[in-house]
Amino acid sequence: MGVRGLQTYLERHCPEACVKVNLFELSRQYYRQHRARPVMVVDGLGCLRKFYNQELPWVYGGQWREYYEELGRFLQSFRTAGIDLVFIFDGVVEKSKRAEWVKRRQQSARDVLVAFTHIKKHGTQPSDDLFQMPVSLGTLTRFALKSLGAVVINSTKEADIEIAEYCRKYPCFGILGQDSDFVIFNTVPFYSSKNLDIATLNTIQYSRDRLCYRLQISLEDLPLFSCLMGNDIIKSTELESFKRRQVGVPANARFPRVEDVVMAVSRYMQTIPHGTTIRDVARDVFPNEPDKWLRMEEGARMYLLPGDQLPWYMQNCPPHALPPSGVKRNCRQMSGDEEITLEVNVEEIRSRVDTKVLQFARERHLNSDNIAQIYNILISAETDSSVAMEDETNKDVPSSSVLFRPIRQRMYAVLYGVGCYCDMPNEINRSKAVMTQRMPQRPVLLAPRFSTPLLPSHGNRGFHTDVSSTAVGDQLPQGSTHADRPVVGKNAVKEWCPYRGNPLTRPDVINAVPLNLIGGTPSLSMLWFSSGEPQTKHLRLHTFFACMDCAGLLESVLRVEPDPHYIIPSLVLHYMVKHMSALQEWEVDAFLAQAVVPFAQDAGGLRGLKVPRVVPHPVHLAAVFLKGVSYALLADCACGWPITVQDGMPWHYFDGKLFHHKYLMAEGGADVRALCDHDDRALQLFWTLKELVVLGTRLDQKRREMCFPHHQGMGGH
Repeated sequence: MGVRGLQTYLERHCPEACVKVNLFELSRQYYRQHRARPVMVVDGLGCLRKFYNQELPWVYGGQWREYYEELGRFLQSFRTAGIDLVFIFDGVVEKSKRAEWVKRRQQSARDVLVAFTHIKKHGTQPSDDLFQMPVSLGTLTRFALKSLGAVVINSTKEADIEIAEYCRKYPCFGILGQDSDFVIFNTVPFYSSKNLDIATLNTIQYSRDRLCYRLQISLEDLPLFSCLMGNDIIKSTELESFKRRQVGVPANARFPRVEDVVMAVSRYMQTIPHGTTIRDVARDVFPNEPDKWLRMEEGARMYLLPGDQLPWYMQNCPPHALPPSGVKRNCRQMSGDEEITLEVNVEEIRSRVDTKVLQFARERHLNSDNIAQIYNILISAETDSSVAMEDETNKDVPSSSVLFRPIRQRMYAVLYGVGCYCDMPNEINRSKAVMTQRMPQRPVLLAPRFSTPLLPSHGNRGFHTDVSSTAVGDQLPQGSTHADRPVVGKNAVKEWCPYRGNPLTRPDVINAVPLNLIGGTPSLSMLWFSSGEPQTKHLRLHTFFACMDCAGLLESVLRVEPDPHYIIPSLVLHYMVKHMSALQEWEVDAFLAQAVVPFAQDAGGLRGLKVPRVVPHPVHLAAVFLKGVSYALLADCACGWPITVQDGMPWHYFDGKLFHHKYLMAEGGADVRALCDHDDRALQLFWTLKELVVLGTRLDQKRREMCFPHHQGMGGH
């Protein structure tokens, strides 16, 4: 998140510290000097806006095929220059950063409201100052980069610290990013991603030495400078009185310019005698606020890397232990789409996860083989999500975080073993016997089929929002109830999920819901470590379908055997049809048509596609669909990836602009053949997938009354 005002100061008022460089030439110099290929570490999340550049429309939900090719061009540019890239992404949100995280999500929610106002008034994409990242862009980028051959790491602490430590531990050429914290760390050169020209590899290096020369301070003074300007630990707003005093601006006057603040802070630092401790400095800055004294010390310590000597102002301050967090917290239990405040004491415990499982989860987390939230839920029982382009004024469409909450609840049961008979020693053999009894011996393409079909559930048609009760028709394993007292880390998770009416002032405590499966909820050991025989593959697939509330589709999916990358979008649409009464059949047709037409895989054609106007409802629907995809991928990951990660990626089946185009066509009355671009193969695939999507839903009866035309086009609505 960086040092408040430092980026602006460097680029506007300290040009000598912004050195124009060419990374290709620097890499050649590095190779001649070290006789090794240069390695550049990339701040993954800090570069997302560079990856998803301004040529890609963002309002429609994501131009995923084009984005995937943009990432390929980015990697190829560095490979041509002989530079190896290591991408490090934020894998956690530190507790000390949660307040800032919330503040940014609240601002994003306000920007989304303004963006929809613009769309309704002008019918165009809003300006880039309201830019919202497509849903799960950070998560999906990691898997895209890995599939393109890049090295990708999820951090287990704040990413900027892990990046700096990585560069201290391994020989590295530099850091590419846009976080001004990298100016403060005493590490390798820091290069600007914002100013990077991908074609030429020209960019700017931010020089620590030249900055220190301008400020008349030393390199070891930079962490203290960061604390006096405002960083992730000591907020800039907390320093306003101090900054006004140094500049000489009264409280009722306009706040001083950033260049005046920077120079005033540097002059203040020059007056601090050597031998003064940082606690003495903190007492001077916050004379009546002792709670901030230790925080200022913490804010300086976070920049110290292994092997660094303590700067002079910290040599007499031994490390301190941060105050322990309480066992009981005031949290909310939520019901429905609006906030219902209910203050309850919720017990928290350290998650009791098998050591082997946790070690495996950590390895997959570090290597970005799992979605980062999996490891976070296992170790901290906490998760979060970003703001999406959802129109809060549209009450016909539920907030996606609430709509898909039941999927997350069942996924939590898988991760924590809630309703898992295998936790009971006497039940292990019986559970395996039941599994084997249900498994046929003949393998198929994806997994073995059931010996007897599963009937689709017709009971749970409504929008289920009661987090303390099970879906209609679900049966709990013996000894498990949803009325169990929620214990975070045992049968409940703290969620920071934006949705309509949620101010994000505290997390929601969400109960895990056991899966309605013979033998109970499968254990993670069975899902993750069992060998690859057909029974194990089937168990993973069956568990995933149960998490998605789509168990009745499994036999049909195995019967028709669609391309694997169509399974996740079909399950998400099936879930949306079941739980969104306002979703129209022709809207489902638009989703399916854009997925199956050959044009969907033509990145060049998609780039040139023109949409006559931007309409708010399909923007909202696209965001909800992609939220569903993100939660489906999370459940798929928890179940051991029965659908491979690459088959689940949206660049195989979704393009925001193409969906918008098909939506407008369908709204205007175009029939299915026209939606499928009059392509017979696309039309046949459309009907195959639609049969899966509507099976057992309110649209099923209408489907059965129609003659399904596989060889000639008919209107689907």
